[in-house]
Amino acid sequence: MPATLPTIDEYLSALPNAEASHPECCVKASLIRNALADKPLGREVPLPPAVRALVDAPPPVSVWIPEVHFNVVMHGIRDWHFGGRREDFVAWVYSQNRKLFSTTLYRAIFLVVSPERLLVNMEKRWASLRCGTELTHRRLAANDLELSVRTPPNLYSTPVAEGMSNAVRAAIDSAGAEQSTVEHRIVSATDVRFRARWK
Repeated sequence: MPATLPTIDEYLSALPNAEASHPECCVKASLIRNALADKPLGREVPLPPAVRALVDAPPPVSVWIPEVHFNVVMHGIRDWHFGGRREDFVAWVYSQNRKLFSTTLYRAIFLVVSPERLLVNMEKRWASLRCGTELTHRRLAANDLELSVRTPPNLYSTPVAEGMSNAVRAAIDSAGAEQSTVEHRIVSATDVRFRARWK
């Protein structure tokens, strides 16, 4: 059995210290628990030891976990459950987030906020789920905003950025957007941008 899955190897090889890289970057454990509840990664799935330990015993939802470990899990889900198929993976990310945002916890928020207001205030929401990265926004036109994320080098791979694009699209659609698109662009190793447009 290989030590890890193909895109996990590729992702970790771009980081300075593999899965131990960028320990200052964390996400709330709720993100990993939500993903694994729908697409578990059993013992037969090869993962780095630290990530395997996290998958086998996820901490409570409010605990901070290394974002690199979360990204490895998302690569693992993409490879194991979707055979690396981009279209199926991003459709799943979108669907999972739509379900999450329709729960009692989130539904009230999305009923009273517009897509633009949601994105303009995204900095605060970002900081409640992530630390070690910085998100800013820039209005380009009506119903057209750019979100910029500053990160340590290579924290976000293309598959991770694709997934994040669809999480953002799920959020603005939950807030009433129609005909939405969210495109990602990895400008550099430390700069990832998302352009959201809708009717």
